[in-house]
Amino acid sequence: MPRGHHLIYFPPQVPSSELLPDGCDELHSPGQPYNRRMWAGGSVRFFGDGGPLLNGQRAVCVEGIREVNIKGKEGKEKIFVGIERRVAAVDEHESDDAVRSRVWTQFEEEQGVSMVIERRNLVFMRDRTSGEIEAAKSTADTPLRRIMKIPATAEFSQTIIPSKSLLFRYSALTFNAHAIHLDRDYARNIEGYNDLLVHGPLTLTIMLSTFQKHAATLGQVVSTIEYRNLAPLLVEHEMKVCAARKPNGSTGSWDIWVEDNDGGLAAKGTIKTVPVESDQGIVS
Repeated sequence: MPRGHHLIYFPPQVPSSELLPDGCDELHSPGQPYNRRMWAGGSVRFFGDGGPLLNGQRAVCVEGIREVNIKGKEGKEKIFVGIERRVAAVDEHESDDAVRSRVWTQFEEEQGVSMVIERRNLVFMRDRTSGEIEAAKSTADTPLRRIMKIPATAEFSQTIIPSKSLLFRYSALTFNAHAIHLDRDYARNIEGYNDLLVHGPLTLTIMLSTFQKHAATLGQVVSTIEYRNLAPLLVEHEMKVCAARKPNGSTGSWDIWVEDNDGGLAAKGTIKTVPVESDQGIVS
């Protein structure tokens, strides 16, 4: 399985009747009044071939919550939920209880029998007030540049324009009905964004897919990625994926980042690679 493609497998099977008004499910949610959610970042570790072989072998994903943190003053607080997902191949007749017992580990750093270990950091927030929505809408056309330094001079870059159809297809593949990716009026009038937002996991998929093509020319394969989403990326706007070797010059350690349509820093992270012939993943 190519790096990052695990993101379209094992989506939550939540009936439409159980979705929230914004299209999200209630899984992982702390409940009222924290109705807004964003994908803040996370990490992925790949082991062996980087995921299940697509040969009909049974594969499972075991998920659990590793930690919950509350940040910010009362009334403006945000709740950060750290979710871990472990993908592994299992026996065709292994019971659910046996699978969970064998695949899940007590400590996050343990590989166990997993082929892919992903950490997802979600943030839950209160609904915006009408004043906050109007303020956001009034500045929607103003370029927002993060006051953050671009990590390095890019050694590799690729520019992509995510289309509305791409967002729809990714939503369908991942069972993600969140209205900020599908309903332009909702994104503008309820959330205060200028247009539809690119999914956090789609940004990760694009980062991994574009970088892996470059890594392959060096005889390398991605073993780990850690990343943070810093600012919204909008549909039909350019996003540029950039990467550069870490200052120590090591082939296997990279800075990776995404610049938005205005050159601002929208996401950043670090990647570690290993030679293709010794593709065993890294625990760090």
